[in-house]
Amino acid sequence: MDVPKGNSRIVSRIDRFASDDVPERERVAFVREVYGQVVKHDIEPRPGSAFYWRSTLCILPGLALAATDCSAVHTRRTAAQIDSDALIINVTVAGRRIVRQRGREAICAPGEAALTRSREIASCDCVPGSKLLNLRIPLEALGSRLGDLDPLLARTIPADTGALVLLIRYAEMMQRQEMTAAFASAQASGLAVAHVYDLVALMLGRPLAADGPEPPVGTAAARLAAIKSDILRCAHEQDLSAATIAARHGVSARYVRKLFEREHQTFSAFVLAQRLERVHRMLTSLDHAGRPISDIAFACGFGDLSYFNRAFRRQFGATPSLVRAAARHGGE
Repeated sequence: MDVPKGNSRIVSRIDRFASDDVPERERVAFVREVYGQVVKHDIEPRPGSAFYWRSTLCILPGLALAATDCSAVHTRRTAAQIDSDALIINVTVAGRRIVRQRGREAICAPGEAALTRSREIASCDCVPGSKLLNLRIPLEALGSRLGDLDPLLARTIPADTGALVLLIRYAEMMQRQEMTAAFASAQASGLAVAHVYDLVALMLGRPLAADGPEPPVGTAAARLAAIKSDILRCAHEQDLSAATIAARHGVSARYVRKLFEREHQTFSAFVLAQRLERVHRMLTSLDHAGRPISDIAFACGFGDLSYFNRAFRRQFGATPSLVRAAARHGGE
């Protein structure tokens, strides 16, 4: 199924499915049918590897993404399965994948990718325990962003390609469950898709100016989203700083601060807000009812209890102990 460009009537959604959801004899056919929303192809389990396939699908107008864990499989798209023309970005997150098209063969290690076109036959082989990320974009949607695609098909894109690294992080962020509500509006989903298009264009040859005075809007927004997603995962680390985040994303600390400034925010304020929200959630959760407040504060990244108490009261208008007590009694 192609995801048409600019059709706001298409429902943006995030789905999860696994071969384990159906009886064993139906698993391969089930995976072919559901996964065909992203890429139509045959899936054949390889001998000696118990078949499994678990995917998260993110379907947006003009873009389809799939993150997959699978056993050793051989996949192929036959002439009968060719439909409309789309660019398929095949990323290997873990394991190894061999991508074939036009008589070429790209061997992709973790972090590497290869491109194929959906209107032509192609095949892949994956080793056991592979983790894959696939993106499907209608070629017409990329328009002038594309040059001559032929030299790029079934060629390995190195893992250290800056735009590829950022594209992987952004695509992973888009498939998180909490993004379902964020993509409810056509404007929000359209903006996310535009960011992906910009990153794909950069990956195909446009320079990625990570520290330029005024980064491209789409690239900057995509990079900031990836950085925020990273902060959400590691806000509990007490040594978290703009420098450590910058090192993870291959940019400078100055550039990270600049990205936040574009949204009239600071890096430190964003980190503080995430830590305070975590504390608040834990204080109002029965799962942590007997845990000391100081222990919760330290676990959420605070190293100074005096500072924590001041920041918490300023944010929520009450002390941590009062918030916990109110939650226990069902008050506000």
